[in-house]
Amino acid sequence: MGLLLALLIAWLDPAPGAMLQQMGLIPWMVITIFLINGYQTNLKQLPRGRGIVSGSIVAILISLLISPFVGLAVASVMVLPVGAVIGLVVMATVPPTLSSGIVMTQIAGGNVPKALFLTILLNLVGIFTIPFMLQLTLESVGIISISPWPLLQQLILIVLIPFLVGMVLKLVVHIPPRHWLLKYIPMLCVVGTVWMSVSASADTLREINLLLLLLLVVSALAVHGALLLLCWLSRYLYRPEPSEWRALLFTASQKTLPVAIGVLAALDEPIGLAMVACIVFHFLQLFIDSMIASKMGQALKSGEYDHA
Repeated sequence: MGLLLALLIAWLDPAPGAMLQQMGLIPWMVITIFLINGYQTNLKQLPRGRGIVSGSIVAILISLLISPFVGLAVASVMVLPVGAVIGLVVMATVPPTLSSGIVMTQIAGGNVPKALFLTILLNLVGIFTIPFMLQLTLESVGIISISPWPLLQQLILIVLIPFLVGMVLKLVVHIPPRHWLLKYIPMLCVVGTVWMSVSASADTLREINLLLLLLLVVSALAVHGALLLLCWLSRYLYRPEPSEWRALLFTASQKTLPVAIGVLAALDEPIGLAMVACIVFHFLQLFIDSMIASKMGQALKSGEYDHA
């Protein structure tokens, strides 16, 4: 609802949001999100053992190395305009969501500590893979020219350092990590970031028609569906326990909107249409995965462990 409200306000009166975007507030929103995420991370909950290595390798392969090429392939087949291609490929390149994948793993009866570990791992590793994977995809087909090192520096500044600072702050600040204020600030930052980004590209958004929106929906479904399929097939590769595989399914297939917005802002390109592609992807993955998680949870309760 917050994202829909942000889109509506940006459409009706883009001036305030555009002004804040020009002031450079979007990177600070992303910094706030990862600062709080680092503060809320409890390393004692992370799993240990030999099985974690194989699952981590598979997750990195699917989420960070294969996914960008899936996004580019789908965008090429659907013949999307340049802005939509940038948005879809960037969304396919970024790591998983910070919280919804963990929540859905819990609903599906999966291994929550494993989902937490994969979420943190992929977000940290993704900082170093995103610039070079975007160069291999977007620049290789002549869409935009990307210098990976400035982008890597930007991601370290707005993602990695705030996350680590948040973990250190927990040692000296005694606010409960699950305090209601810390729960809602990241959500508000995501909504605010979308509002400012869309406001700055309001003229571009008014050119979007129903056919293009339908193409974006089909493209997002195709990319997310392909990632779900790869996660499903991976269990025949390294034979994880059912609960561990569910954790992989809901982390390696999902993509985080805040990092995508931060990357788009760092690319210094018109991001209106790209932002819409990211938002469409975000909505659809949550809708689809919530249904899958619910179905798995129900099957698990009824004793259908193998089919879940």
